[in-house]
Amino acid sequence: MLKNLFKKKITEKEFWSWFTKNSEDYFQLEENNYDLLFNKLGLQLSKYNKDLTFEFSVEINQGKREFIISAEGMISAFPAVIKLVEEAPTLEKFDVVAFRQRQDREQEIYFEDIILNTKDIFFMHREDKQMNRLDIVIYIRGYIKGNDKFIAAAFIMLDSLIGEYDVGVKLGEINLEPYQEEKEAQPILNLVSLVDKL
Repeated sequence: MLKNLFKKKITEKEFWSWFTKNSEDYFQLEENNYDLLFNKLGLQLSKYNKDLTFEFSVEINQGKREFIISAEGMISAFPAVIKLVEEAPTLEKFDVVAFRQRQDREQEIYFEDIILNTKDIFFMHREDKQMNRLDIVIYIRGYIKGNDKFIAAAFIMLDSLIGEYDVGVKLGEINLEPYQEEKEAQPILNLVSLVDKL
């Protein structure tokens, strides 16, 4: 019985109906409620599609908070993000956004005990003309090969620089290496204009 409860899929309409009823809690976002609220929302979202995740903006802009629905870069889940956001009702206190959006400026990413700054990241690329994508090697100062935290932080940085959708669609193979003063490597901020040319 319990297994069936968790397997039950919900539609876009059912998800938004649930969110609308609970939206005031997510607009207020009181710190002592974070875990409970995020677990509830995570459960509802996984009933719609298990690969989707979410974020809320910290700032409230013109009386609205951003509610970002993401596929964590998983291309197979991109259509589910698009469909769910297209079906979103007009919400008085939220702007619903598909995918993590680009910031394309100098930035710092904090992930657990890793701090990544755009100044410490470089890249080289090769254009895959057949697929119309860029294969890239990312060089990071202080990177320890195989460190999962570094890898996660680097992908958050990419999403933040060029946007989750473009990372999934316009980048092909992505490899990480420690930076050792590679002469041909360019600053990571240059990746933005390269991606936009595709």
